[in-house]
Amino acid sequence: MPHMQNSPDLGRNSLDKKDPWAKFRGLAWWQLVLSIAPILLLPIGGAIGGAIGAAGMFANLSLARKPFGTPVKLVAMLGVALAAYLGYFLVAGLVYNLVKG
Repeated sequence: MPHMQNSPDLGRNSLDKKDPWAKFRGLAWWQLVLSIAPILLLPIGGAIGGAIGAAGMFANLSLARKPFGTPVKLVAMLGVALAAYLGYFLVAGLVYNLVKG
């Protein structure tokens, strides 16, 4: 029986530490841009923007790995990014009205 070589785990480095960038590797440039777009809410919206942006980023990273066609994937990822921004402004507006109200 021939010796079968184990394929490397791309999510780990040589010191067996988890690679924080593994989720981003192998994506097309436009998938990277759309995946990162929601997290840009962090400097705009602080903790609320960061939480909504992180959720959008992880949703887009998940969509980027799905076996959908490019047009479907593009529209879905754009929708997630747009929903993250609209969701942030909705939550920020509600919080503002509760505080100033």
